[in-house]
Amino acid sequence: MDPLRQFPLRTTWRKPKTLKPDFANPNPTVCPPTWFFDNLAFIGDEVVCCFLLKTEVGLVLIDCMNPDERCKKLIEEGIAALGESVEDLYAILISHGHGDHYGNAAYFQQRYGTKIYISQIDYLYAKNPSGFGPWKPVNFNADVFLQDGESVTFGSTAVRTIFTPGHTKGCYSFIVPVTDEGAPYCMALWGGSGIMPGTDQQEYYQSLVKFTEVCRQMYVDGALATHPCLDMGLARYEMVRNITDGMPNPFVLGEEGYHYYEQQFYDYVVPKKK
Repeated sequence: MDPLRQFPLRTTWRKPKTLKPDFANPNPTVCPPTWFFDNLAFIGDEVVCCFLLKTEVGLVLIDCMNPDERCKKLIEEGIAALGESVEDLYAILISHGHGDHYGNAAYFQQRYGTKIYISQIDYLYAKNPSGFGPWKPVNFNADVFLQDGESVTFGSTAVRTIFTPGHTKGCYSFIVPVTDEGAPYCMALWGGSGIMPGTDQQEYYQSLVKFTEVCRQMYVDGALATHPCLDMGLARYEMVRNITDGMPNPFVLGEEGYHYYEQQFYDYVVPKKK
């Protein structure tokens, strides 16, 4: 199915996104750490976040926020607030080589022995970022290089890793298995949401088409976003913190609901129809 023909009108009564994160704000609003699935929790602020995945072999962090003291403290204190121990942080999965995603991975590796998973392309890029962004070259050692279409396993939890270049040359997207009150769901995390200076928009588009097809094959029915402005995350985490028995999880979108959400990324490279 042509992903651009799923919802061919693309006209909407919805208002434009009003939450525009200020990436330069040194004190963004911090949100309480929140379990929003049985095995998956949110840690972060209004601008950027990461996800904590609980597995039999230990905790897995998906992305790592910014490489500063504030975010390091948010993660360590956030894990504790969720009732877990940072000593059990087994691995960090990094979607791509921008500082607001690899964050303090080196610190966690050196202090807690945490393993780091990243693409080889973006590992080399993060070691020599060529002036893009305010981040310094990383000094961690990659333990595992991600492979396209394979799964990284943590006990019985298998996270599918999909090579989706565009946002960066080595960007990866993930499909994460979760449960809600024991019921299984499949969550997609699109690794790089924006068009950057020098982005090959055709490559970005081709990666989206590829990821859309994989998501359909795996019956993805929900989405994760490491920039909460993309998915009204803050409002939905607030809903989860106040949810009552019998109400559906607001992060479970259904298969078609997920693909409707996904259309926003196509809008970056294909103009909306009027």
